[in-house]
Amino acid sequence: MQQSIPQTRIFDTISKARLIFEKHGNRLLTDHDISRLLKKYRDAIGRTAELMRQMGVHRQCSRCASEGPGGCCFPGIEEGYDHILLLINLLMGCSPPDVQEVAGSCTFVGPHGCKLLARYYYCVHFLCPGLHDVLEPLSVKILLRTVGEELQAGWETERAIHAWLKRQERPDGGDCPAW
Repeated sequence: MQQSIPQTRIFDTISKARLIFEKHGNRLLTDHDISRLLKKYRDAIGRTAELMRQMGVHRQCSRCASEGPGGCCFPGIEEGYDHILLLINLLMGCSPPDVQEVAGSCTFVGPHGCKLLARYYYCVHFLCPGLHDVLEPLSVKILLRTVGEELQAGWETERAIHAWLKRQERPDGGDCPAW
C-alpha cells in the first residue's frame, strides 16, 4: 500500500528541484559543460551499478531495503538530499517519487530498491556489516574505489550546476526566484 509523502522538508526539497527543472531544465541539458558532466556522472553510476550486480551487492541491498528497514535506507536518510541532487535526477530522466512505497524506509525506496539514479554520499558509500561479511577485502576495496569515482563525478556535476544557477541570478543581485 502506498503512502503519501508527509509534509516534511524532503517534500519541499523535491518541489524546489521540480520548480528549477521546469524553469531551467532544457537550458541545463543543452549546456555543453553540464551535459558532459551529466554523462560522465551517469556513466560512473552505471559502472558502480554493474560492479554491484556482478558482486551480488545490488540484489542483497535491494532485498534489505524493500524488506526494510534497510541498514542504509532508514527513514529520514532522505533528509540528506538537497534540491541540486534531486534536480540532477530529474535531468537524468529520473523523477523522485510522489508517494512512499515502502513504509518504514527512506522515501526513495521502492519494491526493488532505490528509485533514484544520483544518490546521496551515504547511500552509495555505506556497506553494511553483512556485505563486509560476504565480500572479500579486495572486492570491498575495488567497489569503494568505483563508488569514489561515482561520488567525484557527482560532486563535479553538483558544483557545475550550482555555478550555472548562480549565473542565472538577476542583474540587480537578487536570487533567481526558482533557485
